[in-house]
Amino acid sequence: MNGLTDKELITEVLTTEKNLANLYNTAVEESSTEPLHTDLNSQLNQALTKQNETFKLMQQKGLYQLEQVQQPAIDKVKNKFAQAAGQ
Repeated sequence: MNGLTDKELITEVLTTEKNLANLYNTAVEESSTEPLHTDLNSQLNQALTKQNETFKLMQQKGLYQLEQVQQPAIDKVKNKFAQAAGQ
């Protein structure tokens, strides 16, 4: 192969799945007919499912560590977004 570690490889897979979901989301938003909207929405849901499966696999293998955030940091972000929404 090209020398990628397992973590690098699966991270690339996850990034690609996220990008694919973003593309499908844009296509769903911009679709002009109901049949196309329905088909694209189905593809979006499948992409999101695959993305979540990859994320869970990475967590199980210890390749995706989540950071525990304290409540004051959460409140700060919530307030920031609340202020932005009020503008």
